[in-house]
Amino acid sequence: MALSEDLERIADAASARGAVAAVLAAEATDGVRRYLVALGDDDSRSWLVLDDAGVPVTRREDVRDAASIVAMCEVAGDFAGDEAVPRLATPGYLDEVGATAPHDFAAALRAGIAAVDEFTRDVERGYAVELS
Repeated sequence: MALSEDLERIADAASARGAVAAVLAAEATDGVRRYLVALGDDDSRSWLVLDDAGVPVTRREDVRDAASIVAMCEVAGDFAGDEAVPRLATPGYLDEVGATAPHDFAAALRAGIAAVDEFTRDVERGYAVELS
């Protein structure tokens, strides 16, 4: 199944919990796909991570992993000028950008780490279900 079809399937599953603003796919660990879902609007944003079966993830570490790899890949994509969406956020994508980057990619990631941390905390604070 194509990534765009997966994103639509997960958006449908998440819509039972509210209006879906965005769905971002992540594989922080090879073969373990998670979907970070933004619910609501900017004024009332909540977050949910769903597994590939559309079931909410409640383990805090798994939520952090999904949110942080998505944010790091967004930073990397911005650095590389990669406007390709949708994309699967993976460590491999970071390696790919790093290998082809004309500038100091590691410095760019270090500069973005505060934003990645803040985003991850935001996701946890606004998580739609209780985390364990």
